[in-house]
Amino acid sequence: MSLLLESLNQVQKSACLHRDGPLVVFAGAGSGKTRIITTRIAWLIEQGVLPWEILAVTFTNKAAEEMKHRAEALTPEARRCLVTTFHSACARWLREFATELGFDSNFSIYDDADSSKALKNILKEMVPKGDLPTLVNEMKSFIHYAKTAGLFPHEAEQLAINNPTLVPTGGVQVYRRYQEYLQQSNAMDFGDLLLNLLLLLRTNKRVRGILSQRYRYIMVDEFQDTNRTQFEIIQILSEHHRNLVVVGDDDQSIYSWRGATPSNIIDFHQTYPEAKRVALEQNYRCTGNIVNAASKLVANNKRRAPKTLFTEADAGDPIEVHLEADGEMEAFWIAERIQAERRQFPYDDIAIFYRTNSQSRSLEEALRRHKIPYTIFGAVEFYERLEIKDLLAYLRLLLNDNDNLSFLRVINVPTRGIGDKAVEQIEQYARANNLTLMQASRMLATAPKIGPKLKYFGDLIAALRIDILQAPLKDAIKILLEALEYPDYLKKKYPDQYLDKIDNIQELAAALAEFQKKTPEAKLEDWMQTIALVRDDPDEQEVVGVSMMTLHMAKGLEFPRVYIAGLEDGLLPHKNSVEDHAMIEEERRLLYVGITRAKVKLSLSCARRRRSYNTESMNPPSRFLQEIPKEYVKFSMKAEEAFQPKPAASAYSYDYEDTGEPILKGSRVYHPTYGHGVVEGFDQHLGQNKAIVRFREFGFRKIRPSQLQSLGEQD
Repeated sequence: MSLLLESLNQVQKSACLHRDGPLVVFAGAGSGKTRIITTRIAWLIEQGVLPWEILAVTFTNKAAEEMKHRAEALTPEARRCLVTTFHSACARWLREFATELGFDSNFSIYDDADSSKALKNILKEMVPKGDLPTLVNEMKSFIHYAKTAGLFPHEAEQLAINNPTLVPTGGVQVYRRYQEYLQQSNAMDFGDLLLNLLLLLRTNKRVRGILSQRYRYIMVDEFQDTNRTQFEIIQILSEHHRNLVVVGDDDQSIYSWRGATPSNIIDFHQTYPEAKRVALEQNYRCTGNIVNAASKLVANNKRRAPKTLFTEADAGDPIEVHLEADGEMEAFWIAERIQAERRQFPYDDIAIFYRTNSQSRSLEEALRRHKIPYTIFGAVEFYERLEIKDLLAYLRLLLNDNDNLSFLRVINVPTRGIGDKAVEQIEQYARANNLTLMQASRMLATAPKIGPKLKYFGDLIAALRIDILQAPLKDAIKILLEALEYPDYLKKKYPDQYLDKIDNIQELAAALAEFQKKTPEAKLEDWMQTIALVRDDPDEQEVVGVSMMTLHMAKGLEFPRVYIAGLEDGLLPHKNSVEDHAMIEEERRLLYVGITRAKVKLSLSCARRRRSYNTESMNPPSRFLQEIPKEYVKFSMKAEEAFQPKPAASAYSYDYEDTGEPILKGSRVYHPTYGHGVVEGFDQHLGQNKAIVRFREFGFRKIRPSQLQSLGEQD
């Protein structure tokens, strides 16, 4: 047998030695799936397959480069294979056959910004009086969905009839006009690179014949992340020989919001009934406790391919589960823990994962206070996010109306009809009269056309200055949002990012409220100075250190030491997922991905209270924690009492609510929404303790005890 296979286990060998016909490889986390593809490439070449007849496809340029490098290390001939991403491969083939679609081979590829500009031009013509920013984002989102689903404009018409809620008003017409605009410009966007190739493969027998016979052996990595368009392309390319090997892990499918369809790998046998199935279940990355905990967790998903992850590695440290009083203390504990373990785990070996970007604020501040260098991946730092910079610019302008940069940032945010030409007029007047921009705008408040808009802005700033500087510090963001109607603006302009941006704003308000709580006499300028100093820390330019990222960004990475923060219902699983079984399963997969990134040591943390906006929420620890058998877990001292097991629970459950006077069966209670009622009993609902209350006017409701005010026992 080839020396190439000597270091593989028997299951890996069986995948690599598969020569002809379809094969699906279910590769668990850390089981060496990339190694399967690269070794099989080398083995096929060794068996006499011509290297240019081999196609290997993955999703990112980085992954493709790594795969190519590893294959070439096994055999130099691998450099003649096509190892690439989906989009690069499709662009390559489209340039070859562009004339078949009416394009020139030198067509342009539009990025996201180019697409937005094109849609803006189209919508100016089609809807001259419409809310342009909102329409552009709405149409862009719909067109992306259509192309991901493999739908051309004529097919989108049927979608609009069958599922009208998926298609915005005029969406099909805009989609058709957008495609015409691209054709006239000899351009394609990223979605077109897939969709136009699919069109060729569906309709052009000559092109389909050439490409399906050119690549006799096709391999696809991360197959669980393919969408409908990508799957159909691969299906057509392999129809002639059916030598298709797909590798992936449905348990790591976490991108449904991008169009990824995990059923592509789960139901692979329905398209290819003769397909051989191999399951790589041995993990080579993590310690035993981490592997076992992850395996037990994800086994709770119903929609998955059956497999059980295992390892021959030592058990290692148990998974640490830690509870803190609030989100700030949770971040402080993580920072202290990192410092305490620095000799064992250097900063570069450590990662902190979280569910939403807004969680990074308290973590960033804790790390800075402890002088711990860090790098945020996949997102700008908290105070550099668009919506945060908008609101901070307003606050700076209230404190200092000579701040020209802040003026320029907010003069037309939210949109108030003060465009680039008007701003240029203000700047020219300010230069000519040696004024600040705010002073110039006041002087121009009587000018024709622009005057009323500038007067409105000036009056708005003056009113905000009085309202915010006289109000309690913790109310500043609330007053600002209401006066500007900023949430409505975000919802219209950034519909796909709206919830994340609102989370970030709520986190900003929480930071302000926390500052006032610690320093009751503090003023707005004190807080602004504090965050300015935090942001100006020299460590900000440090490009090494602790890695911070969302759980979605963590996929494909690994670290010796991992912390996952915010393990609470409402965060993980996210509040937007709790009513949908399929989304709950994806949230569980997300935690599974996070857990299996840890090689040596893992901590899961949660908080009793977490400030959101100007209120504190008390969510229970994540229901997913109940699904990890306690033999793999060690509670920290602070968590041990709160995490006592209850006999009625399937694994172990938690009760840490501090509601003042106890809520008992028979208690008379008051709820701010439902009014007066009587507690009839208790129940567990979606992993939370709930009181069953009979309200006078609303009947029976299940309510968290912390939301009820006890009025004593029933008379």
